[in-house]
Amino acid sequence: MKPAAPIYVSIRSRQVPVEIRRRKGARNMRLSIGHQNQIVASVPWRCPHRETIRFVIRHEEWLATQLREAPAACSIYKWLRKHPRLTACGDLFTVRFEAVPEIRGRYTFDNGGADVVLHLPRSQPPVDAAHGLVRGFAKDALACRVAYHSKRLRLDYTKLSVRDQSSRWGSCTEGGSLSLNWRLVLLAPELQDYVILHELAHLTELNHSKRFWTLLERYDPQRKQHEEALDLISPVLMRVGRIACDRSN
Repeated sequence: MKPAAPIYVSIRSRQVPVEIRRRKGARNMRLSIGHQNQIVASVPWRCPHRETIRFVIRHEEWLATQLREAPAACSIYKWLRKHPRLTACGDLFTVRFEAVPEIRGRYTFDNGGADVVLHLPRSQPPVDAAHGLVRGFAKDALACRVAYHSKRLRLDYTKLSVRDQSSRWGSCTEGGSLSLNWRLVLLAPELQDYVILHELAHLTELNHSKRFWTLLERYDPQRKQHEEALDLISPVLMRVGRIACDRSN
């Protein structure tokens, strides 16, 4: 089955893609801006296509404001060129790129372990090569940090996956399986730790009850300040690594 062709609408003379999400049980249509700065139209399951597009166009003024205020989506390559830092092991590392003749990219440490060097194969576009390398770095770094905190707190988890979630920093299942967003390596060390500790706390309290927050404050006494800081930076960082929208940089 072929994927649906992209749909575009004109918002203040700007062609913007529209992503239609059909929801069973939904009664109303809702609009939002996605992390690739596309228009997301959530509509009832049987809502006619034309009606959805008319609904989008009727809200052109509101959408124009939202698009103007939304942070720019960009590749990890472009982000790290502007903000050359990655977090691992509770520390902040300086990042630099090096083009190499090898077929496969790799990362190494330099400058006494203070720098992370991303070796990008010349045979690949730097946007794609950097994306894959940082994802690999994140998988290694987050596995080490989760292992450190779980051992320190005497907690057991069954599995850890590092994924490309669209809006969540992490999750925990009833079976003790953790899932973390690879973009955690873009956060400051204390914010990365906050997210990890948040998910580890769910191993004991799989909810957001008063007991959960009390437990999390034992793990992270500054959790309220960290939550506020995370809320401020999340809209920006969740738009990083959307490589389809930024292959030219």
